[in-house]
Amino acid sequence: MHRLIMVFIPFAVLLVRLLGLTMRIRLVDPFGASPQAGKRIPIIYAFWHNQQLLSTFYFRGFGVRVLVSRSRDGDYIARTLHSLGFGTVRSSTSQGKVNALRGLARELKKGFNVAITPDGPRGPVYQAQPGAVFLAAMSGYQVVPIGSAVDRVWRLRSWDGFEIPKLFSRAVFFFGEPLDIPRKLDQAQTQEWTTKLQNCLNEAQKKAVEINQTPGV
Repeated sequence: MHRLIMVFIPFAVLLVRLLGLTMRIRLVDPFGASPQAGKRIPIIYAFWHNQQLLSTFYFRGFGVRVLVSRSRDGDYIARTLHSLGFGTVRSSTSQGKVNALRGLARELKKGFNVAITPDGPRGPVYQAQPGAVFLAAMSGYQVVPIGSAVDRVWRLRSWDGFEIPKLFSRAVFFFGEPLDIPRKLDQAQTQEWTTKLQNCLNEAQKKAVEINQTPGV
């Protein structure tokens, strides 16, 4: 099975590229926070877990760092992501979340952007956990909430309703206002910023949907 999966990985990479190339993707970036804006200061990109496939196509080739579990399944995911131009930070459950965030913080300090899904890896869907806030406080870099919308998708029966865009569909990425999170946070402040990030993600998602539904866009 391992060899079969390893053989399939190049085909999975090709499918992601072909799917994305058939789509019409519009970027809405009012604050100049996207990778294409060319900011020199690293950024923490945050988006909901079920939008990973579309985001994987968009962020390919930018050298963005993502967290991947240190497991056999993680090995397959990491190899696929590397083929698409991502860097990975590997972490296991036994190492704990703090060590995983420290690994991402080190990549930020090296100058790389980082992507994180605040409701992952197990949900609940659209409910932010404090990981992205901790990472921002730990590293001192901004968090940018991203919303995306596709006009035609398949949704898996997973906990997050994972989205698979259909061929020749239309999509919008909306990059929200960067959040400056203080370096020192108490428990109440951590919850306050986590709630704010969640609201900003939902607002970015709402704007992406509205733009994508506008006739002529």
